[in-house]
Amino acid sequence: MGASVIRTAVADLDRETQDRYEVVIRATDMAGQLGGLSGSTTVTIVITDVNDNPPRFPQKMYQFSVAETAPTGTAVGRVKAEDADVGENTDMMYQIKDEEGVELFRVTTDSNTQEAVVLVQKPLDYESKRVHTVVVEALNKFVDPRFVDLGTFRDQTIVRVSVLDVDEPPEFRPPSGLMEVQEDARVGSVVGVVTALDPDAANSPVRYAIDRSTDLESIFDIDANTGAIMTGKVLDRETAGWHNITVLAMEADNHSQVSRASLRIRILDVNDNPPELATPYEAAVCEDAKPGQLIQTISVVDRDEPQSGHRFYFTLVPEATNNRHFSLLDVQAKEWH
Repeated sequence: MGASVIRTAVADLDRETQDRYEVVIRATDMAGQLGGLSGSTTVTIVITDVNDNPPRFPQKMYQFSVAETAPTGTAVGRVKAEDADVGENTDMMYQIKDEEGVELFRVTTDSNTQEAVVLVQKPLDYESKRVHTVVVEALNKFVDPRFVDLGTFRDQTIVRVSVLDVDEPPEFRPPSGLMEVQEDARVGSVVGVVTALDPDAANSPVRYAIDRSTDLESIFDIDANTGAIMTGKVLDRETAGWHNITVLAMEADNHSQVSRASLRIRILDVNDNPPELATPYEAAVCEDAKPGQLIQTISVVDRDEPQSGHRFYFTLVPEATNNRHFSLLDVQAKEWH
């Protein structure tokens, strides 16, 4: 019984060029002398893979398009780096290398196909920028340190993303606000002006309206063309000191493209209410009361709210001024007395 060893005859076998060999082995007895017997067999040699090939993108540029309204997480497109190796040696990782791309997009690896999936990371805006250039890099997940001297096991490609324009509703600037108006303003007085612009076309006409569900009594009106808010009825701060209304802005030729803004309107006080007795008073005094004796303290209220606070002045009515039996003290007072 004897044994034989099969050895490689050349260095650097390349599985990617030829992945198997069939070798015919012949054995002869009598040391191969004349008259000896022989037998032969075929040996199949399979070349196993090592990670000696870097990933390579078939193209140096790919182009995709996506709508500007695409939500975060929307897939823009797929690219794939090819690898001549097999098995886990073809497993890929992808990453975005440029600063702009990292901000607006992200990339994941499809584990089934080893493709790079480019996804929207942040909202896009056609009016701000119509084309984005993203640098995508592919690298092997498993690198064999024996072959690092063959060069870098990574490759890059450029992905150009075109942002598609979508008809968008007008935008309020600012998106919400506060206005003030005196409560004695005449009907038709301008309270303030709201402004909205069409992001698709700066000069495109915009029409305005008030959501009447937020102003059931039509206390305010709006100029449909200019956005001027006007008083529609007489105001009364003591009845309602604040009004919250919703203003609509829509494209002039497409009212379905509409946006909303909340508007707070503060009614400023004017002195339009006289003081009133806090409660009805009925005083009594004994006939032997001494001069200077306190008979009654009078309190009044005022529905107005002056910024400096209330100041009241008390006097006797004209028909009582000649009555020498009574007099008032502290005729000037703040707040209640």
